[in-house]
Amino acid sequence: MATANFCCFMLQSAAIFSNKISTEQQSLVLVKRLLAIAVSCITYLRGIFPECAYGTRYLDDLCVKILKEDKNCPSSSQLVKWYVISSSYMESL
Repeated sequence: MATANFCCFMLQSAAIFSNKISTEQQSLVLVKRLLAIAVSCITYLRGIFPECAYGTRYLDDLCVKILKEDKNCPSSSQLVKWYVISSSYMESL
């Protein structure tokens, strides 16, 4: 499912953030990744959703909790859906 993870597109390789952003598409991907990490970190540190609403990803040696769609937590699923909608909107600009 495309919305199974809040940022399913991120953390695919060790080079998460490129040192050189030369195209509009690279910039868009970077903004999406940063937004996903920021929202996930804020909600995790504030304890807004239960632990089961997060998946664990690694950014080099740093463990990052990423919000994911969870049937047991409808509010986290709603936030994930909003993120996907906003990502689609960013692409259309």
